[in-house]
Amino acid sequence: MKKFLLLTPLALLFFIFTAFKSDDGLQIVIRKGKVTINKSQVVPNWSLSGFKKVLGEPERERTGYNNTHTYDKNSIVLFEPAKEKVGGGIVSEFQIHFKVTEANDVTPTGDGFQGNLSVDNLIITEVLTAEGMLSKLKKWKKTDSYMEHSYRMASKGLYIYFQFNDDENRLLKVSIGPDKSSK
Repeated sequence: MKKFLLLTPLALLFFIFTAFKSDDGLQIVIRKGKVTINKSQVVPNWSLSGFKKVLGEPERERTGYNNTHTYDKNSIVLFEPAKEKVGGGIVSEFQIHFKVTEANDVTPTGDGFQGNLSVDNLIITEVLTAEGMLSKLKKWKKTDSYMEHSYRMASKGLYIYFQFNDDENRLLKVSIGPDKSSK
């Protein structure tokens, strides 16, 4: 009887803790050329269905040169190349927005990425600076970027664009895709 009386409060505490546990958001890990989201590997095959299996259906989709699949809640956009607006089922790039600076038909409308993103052993957050990123990703090759305050890093078949604010002391978004220049 004493064991029952002891276990009942413990079971009740466990139930309360698990019932009210908050959702910590997505867990995205980039390591050794692979991308996993919530422990499901979505890269190297880059299939749209693989991303949707993990992320669910997007809140918005737009057809065009690239079909875009926007996840407002998670602040993620998938880009799917299209021929005559018909997608091929492969994601060419995905973006994670920490802060939306320019609202349009593609960018997420949410409050920014709330999950966890790590690249090798570097935890990526909105407060990451360009200097901090460059000092931690020394094994990644810095290559030419197409715009100011943006750094293109490449390693093991992947590229990541890190786009910072004008002072380069806050991260706005990252864009991740297959590094075709390494082949």
